[in-house]
Amino acid sequence: MFMLIIMTCKKICLDHKAENFGKNRYLNNQKRCQICEIFIQWEGTWCPCCGHMLRTHPRNSKSRKKFDILKSRH
Repeated sequence: MFMLIIMTCKKICLDHKAENFGKNRYLNNQKRCQICEIFIQWEGTWCPCCGHMLRTHPRNSKSRKKFDILKSRH
């Protein structure tokens, strides 16, 4: 028996919406939810709104290299 889990945005994430202070949001401890399509300021690994795993690193290879260099400096 399979259980179908539908991950949808319930707009709870808007309470945790992160402000953009610089070019690299990931270095400012902001995380992105792909379902809600928003950057949030959240300590957990999972989105408080939809339950989807939050992204903590850039997907773009150019941005990822820049992120890795800046992260190693801190």
